[in-house]
Amino acid sequence: MLRRIRMKNVPLPPPPARPVQPYCYLGGGRALALTHRGQMIYLDTRDLGLTPHIAVHGTWEMDVEAVLGRLLRRGDRVAEVGANMGYHTLTMAEAVGPEGQVHSFEANPAVLPLLRATIAVNGFGGRVTLYPVAALDAPGDVSFSSDPEHIGSGHLAFEGEAANYSRRVTVPAVTLDAALAALPSIQLLRMDAEGSEPRVLRGAAELIARSPGLRIVTEWSAPMMAVRSDLGALIAWLGGELGFGFWRVAKGGMLEKVPADSLPGLPHGDLVMMRPAP
Repeated sequence: MLRRIRMKNVPLPPPPARPVQPYCYLGGGRALALTHRGQMIYLDTRDLGLTPHIAVHGTWEMDVEAVLGRLLRRGDRVAEVGANMGYHTLTMAEAVGPEGQVHSFEANPAVLPLLRATIAVNGFGGRVTLYPVAALDAPGDVSFSSDPEHIGSGHLAFEGEAANYSRRVTVPAVTLDAALAALPSIQLLRMDAEGSEPRVLRGAAELIARSPGLRIVTEWSAPMMAVRSDLGALIAWLGGELGFGFWRVAKGGMLEKVPADSLPGLPHGDLVMMRPAP
């Protein structure tokens, strides 16, 4: 015999409370937030790229962050090209500790005040040296353009670029070889130079040569690099003459080995380059 069950109109329990990400608007398009590791970072509130993710979640490019954390050791020396607002700068400064050094190059004058403030408020002035210049393959003055709504998009200007890259300034350029000539070696080079990575590497040939244990963690966008350099020649130099192997950064910071001949067709992402231990 079937029994009729009378359903009571019981309200559903509320969803669990979501932790509020610490965030403070300071005025003038500037805010202060915490990363998920508890470090303070100054943000440009007009940015539609990095800022929303860091402000709401306290994270940015966590796969890259995981790789940097695994590769770095206390006391390491690091060069960073394209520091932006400093999210990965903080990761690396924490990893190398007070005994280490992070040499950060950032050419975009729009983010330099934020980056300086972030380094200072976290007490990293003793281990992070900031260079307000572009790092390329030759010294001189260069034209730098950016999209005001996408702070991370700043790059070396070129003819025919999209109209939204409306902010254009002239900035000084140096080579890593000249700027870091006093360093005996570095253990890691991180690059996010929006297509200028080949020129950064060519300007660091001497530094690379005296850094046998060097690991390179870089954004990899074949189309962006190909309009600025001979990508085939770069890959032949890195994989052939210099002996680097290549790994794609996958989900969770896992590394997947990729052959050199696949690099021109690799989707936009991040790459790790390493050489066999001497």
